[in-house]
Amino acid sequence: MSEEKDILVVAHSSEWKPYSYIPGNGQPKGLLIDFWQAYAKYNHESIQFMLLDWADSLSYMKEGGNRVHAGLLKSPEREAYLDYVAPIFNTNGSLYVQNQAGQVSKDPLAADKVVGVVAGSYESWFLAEHYPNVKQRRFRRNETLFSAALDGEISALVADSQTANFYFLTQGKPLAFVADQVLYTRPIYAAVPKGNQALLNEIRAGIDNIPSQELLRIKQKWINTERVEAYPTWLIPSVALTVLLGAVTYIFILKRMVYKRTVALRQANSRLREFANTDPLTQLLNRRGLDAYFSRQKPKLSRQQEMGLILIDLDHFKQVNDTYGHMQGDKVLVHLASYLKRLVKKGAAARLGGEEFCVLCPTPNLDALIEIANHIRCDVADSVFEFDGAEIRVTVSIGAIIASDVTDDMDALELDALIHAADVLMYRAKHRGRNQVMLASSQSVKTPISAM
Repeated sequence: MSEEKDILVVAHSSEWKPYSYIPGNGQPKGLLIDFWQAYAKYNHESIQFMLLDWADSLSYMKEGGNRVHAGLLKSPEREAYLDYVAPIFNTNGSLYVQNQAGQVSKDPLAADKVVGVVAGSYESWFLAEHYPNVKQRRFRRNETLFSAALDGEISALVADSQTANFYFLTQGKPLAFVADQVLYTRPIYAAVPKGNQALLNEIRAGIDNIPSQELLRIKQKWINTERVEAYPTWLIPSVALTVLLGAVTYIFILKRMVYKRTVALRQANSRLREFANTDPLTQLLNRRGLDAYFSRQKPKLSRQQEMGLILIDLDHFKQVNDTYGHMQGDKVLVHLASYLKRLVKKGAAARLGGEEFCVLCPTPNLDALIEIANHIRCDVADSVFEFDGAEIRVTVSIGAIIASDVTDDMDALELDALIHAADVLMYRAKHRGRNQVMLASSQSVKTPISAM
């Protein structure tokens, strides 16, 4: 493929689902594909994708030129020939082990254990660095790695969590392997050939031009993957065989086996549903989990027991990430989430994305909701987050709304309408100077708790 000066070549893997891959129609798809298409759109730049086997994508970057790696994790080996531009998205690397009747193998990372990885991947480097006695079986691409796992050739593998979920779910075997432990959480960086400072600056400025709402849309499109439940294919034939044989003793033994495995399956499905409804960073509900909570509470609403919604957004949070790094910024988000868990006794707290949080709770009137919202605002403003000797202070802007401010028909009330109304109020709080609570009456609350 030619590499003209005005065309930016974006290199990545052809089989790193859901980040980048080539489906049957030959058109690249994935989270990073959408990200770089957004980059091209908002910077009016022409790009072309070079999707290869993972190791080949790294070799391609070593050749230099007007090219960028779509996204990868940092490692000392890669820093020898790459300059990293900016973190794009976070990813988790997890150890997956074969699920055997609800039991998992012991000590999968013990010496002489065999673990599958993709050759040239960060996972391969991580195992060699932290678990040098583990034997690695290296595969050229993700497709062959997961095929070997599902065919029983390997009983353990290390892979990106979203990639593993994608492969197991799309193959219809979500319970074949389970995540034994999360080994690391790291940001994915864009990178350019070593020493190309002009391209480094260009990519950095171009990424800043992509609206945060577009980044959130892309992430939610690919990361919020639906979970499915699967039951063993042998269950019905086994029961039929038991009835056919008619042996009371054998039936008793089989029933005990079915019971134990059903309990294990229910527990596994329960963990999957919880994972699907939970934000992985803060362990609060995500948007899907908030929808489920709202659906359960809606039949209980009345004029005497309304539903209140508090939308919370951290002020100038990008400055925290830029100054202290995304890892420290994530710690601030986790601390805020922990505070909301302690505060909300009746109701639910959720992270909608980025630095935006939501509290959904039953309330008798607006005054009770205002008290909760202002407690949050004041407590956050008075908090000091200390990380590695640095003191970080943040404030929040809040939009607070009750159901009757949106509609008089409680049966027709929708969560989207509540969130939209609170979002409008929250942005009014931003425009009026931040660190305040904005109500539907256009009243701004900035009073300290002690003075209320």
